[in-house]
Amino acid sequence: MVNPNRLVKSAWIAAEVSRDKAEKVLVVEAYIAVSPLESGFDAGRYGRLVEDVRRILADNPDIDRASILSVHRESRCAALFRRGACEEERQPELVA
Repeated sequence: MVNPNRLVKSAWIAAEVSRDKAEKVLVVEAYIAVSPLESGFDAGRYGRLVEDVRRILADNPDIDRASILSVHRESRCAALFRRGACEEERQPELVA
């Protein structure tokens, strides 16, 4: 699915369902940092991963969108996992 030399730990399809819509989401969990807020962020490596994900989305029009997550959570901001802004005192809430 995703080119293995891009340091991808795993990838899967998830369904995000709300009252208004349902979406098929490609979730990619990467060993690399995916945000400039994370230490070790490499824009070039992240860009290559994004290219792979865009290629997969283009080849699979039934997938509505993608989400790239890092196994590094060094930024202490788990915004992809909870509603609202980053708050240190709360535990991450799984949104998907």
